[in-house]
Amino acid sequence: MDALLRSRVLAVMAVLGLGGAVLAQPGLSASSRTGAVDPLMGGYVFNVIDWDGGPLPPRYERSDQLPLTLADVRKLSRSGFSDEAVVKMIQERRCACDASVDALVELKAAGVSERVIRAVSLHALPPNRSIYLVITIDFEGLGGSAEVSSEARRRYLYLIVPDGTKERVFIADLGAVLAGRWQHDTVVDQTDLLLPKRVRRVAFAAEVPLKQYGPRQVLVFTSSRPNIYTSADIPEAERDSIQAYELDYPPSSLERICDLRVLYRQDQMLPDQWHLVRTDFQCEWD
Repeated sequence: MDALLRSRVLAVMAVLGLGGAVLAQPGLSASSRTGAVDPLMGGYVFNVIDWDGGPLPPRYERSDQLPLTLADVRKLSRSGFSDEAVVKMIQERRCACDASVDALVELKAAGVSERVIRAVSLHALPPNRSIYLVITIDFEGLGGSAEVSSEARRRYLYLIVPDGTKERVFIADLGAVLAGRWQHDTVVDQTDLLLPKRVRRVAFAAEVPLKQYGPRQVLVFTSSRPNIYTSADIPEAERDSIQAYELDYPPSSLERICDLRVLYRQDQMLPDQWHLVRTDFQCEWD
């Protein structure tokens, strides 16, 4: 950027008041924003409640013409399509693929022409650096006159997502969730007129960093402990509650939305207690 252009950009930033803007980071608590030491805020542990008010992500409108992949590019090249035709298709549809140096070297070794490789490098979708994570918690009450409690035997809900040599830990205090009122907070089930069951649905959403590509195992569980910062901290007595899900994080994709859905049910004998019934974790990339 030459000196004239740089000066104009700085002038526009000054007019807009952007010169000293500080971006809030996902998961930062009030204590960390004020400078106090907070062991949760090392960049890998997130308090889900801090996401209250985050916008839920728009869903991708599916098309018959999805982006090409590296396998598609190799197949087209081997099938006799001209370089011009393959380059044109990459330009029109882009490539949801790994365009790293190693991936381009593998294309070269597979016999793909340098012209096509340059098109892959130019028109590949931006590499993924984060996912949009939505955590939806359903609380199914008993209905009738049973009082709705804010207690749970294992009060803390955890989601642990490995990221290279690190683990990103997401925690939700169920007592705080039940006792509060949130931006995405609705009653979703009144189907039984004789004994209506109040199913309260609370959703938290945020964009969170995820840098390492490839497969990994995601862990979902509940615990009585509020200070689990890695999977090694999970008490042995509570490991029986772990639900494991496979996640294969692509280098690039049209979408990068992951949903964790959790169902709690009020205990019939002890209505002041909630129990985890089931969980489901899915991601959408296309």
